Amino acid sequence: MDTKDNELGRLYRATTFRVESPAGIIDIRIGEKHPRIDALLALLSATDWAYITAWNPVSQPVSAEINAAAHAELLDLVGRCPLPFYEGDGIPDNPGWQPERSVWIAGIERREAQQIGARFRQNAIVVGKLGGMSELLFCDLSGEGSV
Repeated sequence: MDTKDNELGRLYRATTFRVESPAGIIDIRIGEKHPRIDALLALLSATDWAYITAWNPVSQPVSAEINAAAHAELLDLVGRCPLPFYEGDGIPDNPGWQPERSVWIAGIERREAQQIGARFRQNAIVVGKLGGMSELLFCDLSGEGSV
């Protein structure tokens, strides 16, 4: 892992990934287990999940209009999949940073989630499995993931 990946990993780990589920707000932190996510996965008959944003490609701030359009495109994409999803916000611990509108997707395979992240030029996404810890998964932006 290079210095950029270490710095990005530190920033991602300093973020709360909030899911606005029908069961209420669920907060996810990288490297932790999440019993409420596990309960939601069980209700949805799913084992894998991913948390993805389309905001601020390659971790570079862009305008509110560009972020809103990218989020709408992400919602359209996941809305065409037969997988349940809920919106939320990635909320940085740093008070000077804006929360990023995002989606939590149940039942998505790790590779497909990574491709969606790459499609929206995200450096990384958050993924997890039923009973496991959430983890940071870097996206390969060299091939610009196709879904």
